[in-house]
Amino acid sequence: MLVIRLETGSVINLERQVSTANGYGIWEYHRSQSSTMYRPDFTVYRHVAMKPADPQAGQQVTVAICLPGTPENEWKPFRNGVATYDGV
Repeated sequence: MLVIRLETGSVINLERQVSTANGYGIWEYHRSQSSTMYRPDFTVYRHVAMKPADPQAGQQVTVAICLPGTPENEWKPFRNGVATYDGV
């Protein structure tokens, strides 16, 4: 399982890469992690766009919450973090 430790202190557990878009890997949340929701429409997000698409352990990454197939301008704010390969 790919774990992203964000600079904010939050952790995102990711299950698998499902596609790529403009050099970003689109990853699905791990089934043990709940979804992310945004107001005002409370859309449920279960994917992140990440660059680099397939990071090595300890590598700095940039992530954004997204829906698969949506254009980059609709992705939620980008955050920075560090990739690790851990258990839940």
